[in-house]
Amino acid sequence: MNAEIVPLAAESLGKDEHHAVVLLHPICANRDIWRLQLPVWSKSFRLVLVDLPGHGFSKPLGGTPTLTDFARQLAVTLTRAGVDQVSLVGVSLGAMLAQAFALEFPERIRKLVLANAGAVTPEPVVALWNERQRSYREFGAEQHVRSTIERWFDDDYRARAPLTVKWIESLVRGTTQAGYFEAVDAIKVMNHVARLQEISVPTLVVAGEKDAAVKPEICAKVAEAITGARFVVLPSGHISNVEAAAEFTEVVGQFLLS
Repeated sequence: MNAEIVPLAAESLGKDEHHAVVLLHPICANRDIWRLQLPVWSKSFRLVLVDLPGHGFSKPLGGTPTLTDFARQLAVTLTRAGVDQVSLVGVSLGAMLAQAFALEFPERIRKLVLANAGAVTPEPVVALWNERQRSYREFGAEQHVRSTIERWFDDDYRARAPLTVKWIESLVRGTTQAGYFEAVDAIKVMNHVARLQEISVPTLVVAGEKDAAVKPEICAKVAEAITGARFVVLPSGHISNVEAAAEFTEVVGQFLLS
């Protein structure tokens, strides 16, 4: 870890006086993955898009940081941007980070949207992440890109939306090995289960009915552990804001405005 926390690369859209909504992307992506939501949400919210550590234009933190370290870096980024209270919308890694931020900085949270993520990484899944890191080292980035896309999107969607899949492939390909490995190491030690009951802000948990990476029942357990949380299942795989873009935009946008 570096002694000084360097802010994340970020951009802001919408009017400053609007409700600030921070968008947190999945692993192996960057802030561009939210482009399908921006035309609609920018009319109602001040959107803050960030590149997570080691992704996009953000440098890795260094060492073996945890999601709490990521959360502290996000907090510095928001403070320097003049943003205090926020709602967080996260998909996959972004939702894991949103949990960590809400637990570390509860006074800064208005609402939470946690999509396609659990709250703990069990040992069998840690072993899967270890194998993915080993495969990356042995077979290289292109094999990593293919396996990631196959895990995120099923055969049917890849056949129906080849241009969209090609776009997402470019995001995965653009993520460095250092950024990927650092995020994986943070995911492997995640365990928020015992503390989810501390989250008291309005929360929406989103699952993908075809999500092979994080099955709906895992997301449902997150919703059950957070008092008053709403739970919705969308017709998608793991990247719900892309595969079910219109549904995600409407369901999440209406929740944030309610």
